[in-house]
Amino acid sequence: MKKAMTPRHPRWNEFTERLEGAEGINYRVDGNGKGEWKCHGNHKLAISILETMEDIDIPKSLKYFEKHGGYCDCEILLNVQK
Repeated sequence: MKKAMTPRHPRWNEFTERLEGAEGINYRVDGNGKGEWKCHGNHKLAISILETMEDIDIPKSLKYFEKHGGYCDCEILLNVQK
């Protein structure tokens, strides 16, 4: 049975690390200490990561993210808490 990706999911840390990293928003700090990342204002990157993970209900995951303030890839990391 497929489950939604939520902070209670056993692979949540893996998901958020991948979403934050190079295959996701690619968060980094520039030489001036300013954070930079790429976010397209949607869930494109999160979906691409979830598609590689087994037994994840992607529509339910997206509904959960939005219910908890994760309206795009970067907001999942900023607003969906553990």
